[in-house]
Amino acid sequence: MLPQFASNAVRSALRLLDGAEHEVEHLAPVEERLQEAISGLHRTADSLDRHVEVLEGLAASLPALTDAVARLSEQLTELIGLAAPLEAAEREVSAIGHLFHRRGRRGAAGADDPQA
Repeated sequence: MLPQFASNAVRSALRLLDGAEHEVEHLAPVEERLQEAISGLHRTADSLDRHVEVLEGLAASLPALTDAVARLSEQLTELIGLAAPLEAAEREVSAIGHLFHRRGRRGAAGADDPQA
């Protein structure tokens, strides 16, 4: 009776181990997918860290960029103030050129016309 009891216990244990082995084999793909997901999360976290570093660098450069834009704006205002007299002079020179150009045409037309 004891040997049969021991035999039955061993068979039960083997059935339990076989069932556990089957469950472990079934869970192996799940574990692999879980490891892949964890790896993906680590890569995402690393990427986010790099993005944060870039954004911090950008934020640190904003005050200098703001100052440079303000100086550029002041310089452009001065340049526009200097350009106004130049524009007026250019218009005057252009108007004088048109006067001479018109006289040249009249003179040429008068030379061809015997009555002039």
